[in-house]
Amino acid sequence: MKSLLFSLSLLISSLAFAQNNDVEESMNIDIPMMDTSSSSVTYSVRGIYQIKDTNCNPSQFKSLRYPGGTDAYIKELKEKLQQNVNWNTYAVNGLFFVKLDITKDGVLSKVEAGPKVANSEPFLRDLKDAATKVNKTWIPAKCNGNPVDSKAILKIDFSSMTYDNAFN
Repeated sequence: MKSLLFSLSLLISSLAFAQNNDVEESMNIDIPMMDTSSSSVTYSVRGIYQIKDTNCNPSQFKSLRYPGGTDAYIKELKEKLQQNVNWNTYAVNGLFFVKLDITKDGVLSKVEAGPKVANSEPFLRDLKDAATKVNKTWIPAKCNGNPVDSKAILKIDFSSMTYDNAFN
């Protein structure tokens, strides 16, 4: 009977001691967590498109131009995107646009970016900043030989791949 009582008390006490905290919790060590994920973003600028001016006869309308042409603008925009956008913070997929308002003096007056999707505000702000920093004066659009305010849209197709480096 004594051995049965002793065995029972030993079993109960071992279960009671098993209820202690984890070893990691009892050590009270703060282990910093590192973000080991990386993001790779590729993009293709589809082009700059003039938005139709309904106030002018199409036969009398001459589109706005960038000095050096569309290729020169795209090259400068890509440089500004590389300088000003932290690509590791974004996972961007899909077609985005930048709307440019150009005055009759050829000055960029307003920039909009979109579409607005969840958590896109910081990226759209960086995209607008990069487009604004391409700072040459445009050759304005003309209607009947007179410079006019105009709008253009730039379409950019983004593709992202995010991967985790934790196990490398």
